[in-house]
Amino acid sequence: MLLNDPLLKQAFEDLLETYKQEIFHTSFADDDKRRSLWMAYNMLDKIRGHLQTIMESGKLAQQDLELLNKS
Repeated sequence: MLLNDPLLKQAFEDLLETYKQEIFHTSFADDDKRRSLWMAYNMLDKIRGHLQTIMESGKLAQQDLELLNKS
């Protein structure tokens, strides 16, 4: 599965760490930048979840096609 690929896993982990570090290195008054970084950080989980759903839906569809073809 794509999400188990070590390079993709590392890419997600690297981005999460980068966003986290950047959030902590913003100045006290930089609310806009912190808000943007927070949104980016949280979107990564949504993207990962969306990819997971698409792959699982595709697998289910493939299984359904295989069952239909056996009939």
